[in-house]
Amino acid sequence: VAVIGGGNSGIEAAIDLAAMVEHVTVIEFLPELKADQVLQDKLYSLDNVEVVKNAQTTGLYGENKLERLEYTDRETNEEHAIDVEGCFIQVGLVPNTDWLKESDVDLTDRGEIIVNPDGSTSLESVYAAGDATTSLFKQIVIAAGSGATAALGAFNYLMRN
Repeated sequence: VAVIGGGNSGIEAAIDLAAMVEHVTVIEFLPELKADQVLQDKLYSLDNVEVVKNAQTTGLYGENKLERLEYTDRETNEEHAIDVEGCFIQVGLVPNTDWLKESDVDLTDRGEIIVNPDGSTSLESVYAAGDATTSLFKQIVIAAGSGATAALGAFNYLMRN
């Protein structure tokens, strides 16, 4: 399988996958991985992982299932193709919170909505959930759980006010 992305989420995914599959190829656009050094050390200790840096993914191909990933070496412009049976795209995300920049809702420097444990924000009666918040893990199951937490937090607020 391939993992596209060399940040923490990409390298964590590659480490997890290496325990389950025959071979993992990490494709990183930049010249260096951006993951924490402890994650890089763990990744490079694994025998079934290859890291390709300075690579621009140009396509994912297959007939009825994924069969091939193609990328271009950004230094040489040489095109490459690798056979893959799966691909995990972990290139980071920018939260869609521009509409909040002029509000009283506090955001991180990355644009994430700062939330309290109950999902409340810095603006009274406003609750937030999901990947646009400061939740540590950006996963569907985490977003769903934080949605339930924010809904209960809002319900509690309404009951008391």
